[in-house]
Amino acid sequence: MFDHLMALVPRAAMKRTIHIILLLGFLLVSSLSIVKAQPDTDSSGNSSPFSFGHTKAKTCASTWLIMDRLIDKNKTRCKQLYRISGFPYLRGTRAVLEMARKIGGKYAEHEWLELLRRIDLQARYVELSQLPGPEMVKFCKNAGIECFQGRIRAYVARCSAIIMGDEKCNHGFMHKLKKQAISALSQPVHGSMVCFEDEESLDGLLTADVLQGILSPFGNTHIRSTSYLEKRISGNKKIQRP
Repeated sequence: MFDHLMALVPRAAMKRTIHIILLLGFLLVSSLSIVKAQPDTDSSGNSSPFSFGHTKAKTCASTWLIMDRLIDKNKTRCKQLYRISGFPYLRGTRAVLEMARKIGGKYAEHEWLELLRRIDLQARYVELSQLPGPEMVKFCKNAGIECFQGRIRAYVARCSAIIMGDEKCNHGFMHKLKKQAISALSQPVHGSMVCFEDEESLDGLLTADVLQGILSPFGNTHIRSTSYLEKRISGNKKIQRP
């Protein structure tokens, strides 16, 4: 029956219909490409500091921009860390950013990324705590949260994880991050506050084990495991002797 109905449709009309469908498909693809090529903008229409577009993380990204503006406006920015262009939720010391030249492998990259995020969060907690009361209330109202330090920290940590989780799904994320981290080393550090008493270890964030775990993941694991097993076997033999 379908073939019979199709036979009743004039061929010229059929061709025009096909041409229209193809044209609409082409226009749709073109419009999507144009939208994708446009830079992200924040709620004020300014170019977004984020390297990648946001869908799921749009609310958190918008709040992050407001938070950064408040920190810069009130001069509570930490002066001990480098900021990474395109990644406002990640920061590090010179030693940590230098790792971008050395690390390889997904495990090491993941650990390095998490370290950058933890460093930013620790500094951000201090920066936010130094904001004047009215500014802090303004931030909390915008975020829709109760205005006490524990709730603020939980909200900021959650948003940081959501933004990073959304961004790292983008193609070329790690390559671009490494490139921007290295580039950040040639930029001046802007800030006026001391957020860490021990600048070398960032108050315990940069222990030797943490750094070694990123630069040489699994480096001596096999040796330690074998040594441990050998001790257990040797110990069992002594116990079993009459």
